[in-house]
Amino acid sequence: MLALPTMRVHEIFALASLASLLALPSPASAHGATATAPVVPAAALAPAESSPDAILAAVRQATAKYLDIEKALADGFVQISGMEARHGFHFMNVNAQMLSATAGVFSSGLQISSPPMLIYVGTKEGGWQLAAAEYALPTKPAENPFPGAQWFEHEPSCHYRDYRELPSPGASSCPKRHPETGSEFVLFHPRLWIVHVWAWYPNPLGLYAAENPWLAPYGGVVPTGHDHARGRSGTEVAYSEFNHRSSGIFLLVIAALVSWQTLRRRRGIWPGVIAALWVAFGIYLFVRSDPEAWPWGPLGLLESLRDTEVLQHKVLTLIPIVIGIAEALYGYGLVRVRPGLGFLSLLALGGGIGLFLHFHQGRLHLDWIYAQHAAMGLTGLAAGVGLLFSRRAEPGSKLHLLWPMFLLAMSAVLIFYSEQ
Repeated sequence: MLALPTMRVHEIFALASLASLLALPSPASAHGATATAPVVPAAALAPAESSPDAILAAVRQATAKYLDIEKALADGFVQISGMEARHGFHFMNVNAQMLSATAGVFSSGLQISSPPMLIYVGTKEGGWQLAAAEYALPTKPAENPFPGAQWFEHEPSCHYRDYRELPSPGASSCPKRHPETGSEFVLFHPRLWIVHVWAWYPNPLGLYAAENPWLAPYGGVVPTGHDHARGRSGTEVAYSEFNHRSSGIFLLVIAALVSWQTLRRRRGIWPGVIAALWVAFGIYLFVRSDPEAWPWGPLGLLESLRDTEVLQHKVLTLIPIVIGIAEALYGYGLVRVRPGLGFLSLLALGGGIGLFLHFHQGRLHLDWIYAQHAAMGLTGLAAGVGLLFSRRAEPGSKLHLLWPMFLLAMSAVLIFYSEQ
């Protein structure tokens, strides 16, 4: 079987699952359909009136290419669990999580065409077989988008580096280490409501069953290997990728507004809006940067700051907050001179240097992860220089665009960040 980065199931975000075919009865026959069921256009969202057959067809159309696991890996799916009894190996796509979250802002439906989680089982030949898709919502939907499906509640849980979990009302209540195995806490997820679609593997309990008894012969084990040989589990990798990419989208919005204001040269409410976004961005990073650390994790403030990596994160997250406060003070005329043009430039330069010195697990790794942080460092340095030149440029000069241009470059690095 392929050696793949691993993570964990039923995690923080929405989910989907699948598996490829073994020498067992046709998955289609288990649901009263043929293996060559007609393909129908997959709806972007699952309407409440969809029939089970329409849901099955839509999920199959959306996931047929993932019968080849290499295509799933190429699209960003990462293994996040070992073999779970009567369930399978779970693979999560961070990009699909963000798309689903975005769709949720505008609709209560589910993103059928972009499943965030796939479930596979291993074959005796050493390959992978797609089995199901898994979806989740933070609350049970008033109108069921999966006709006849029962939504199953997954209690709020603490997740540990060895993929074990414990129920807990909140992250701060999680034990710092698993009481039985001593494994470190890595993640907390709130209550989720979950439904499966066994689109590619027969299930005697039905299309939407929570488990599949025909997978019992595969057993279920908790993996002991960790990603990157640095003690990081796949769950941590997924959390890190989501944080970087969502931060990139946040920064992209700020960069777009700064560009628009620069080109139109209007003040109005925009300095305040941009300043508020900078502050919100910093707070978002401060809270989300380390799930095990204060203010939400089980580690207290002083204990969190003793961790060099956490300390680096917290210090770096203060930079956008300071930039936002300074921009607000100037934008609304509370200070006559733009607060420390040189100071703001030094902040950006300091952030860039900090990214060069940012090492996971407290030591330098000359790998793809560090290369991306180095790229962030370069854009941070360039942004500091760009800010200095753009603020000193004459009215109408194109130099005013240097600052937003480098912000856009930084957002691109973040959006495409990957630890694969």
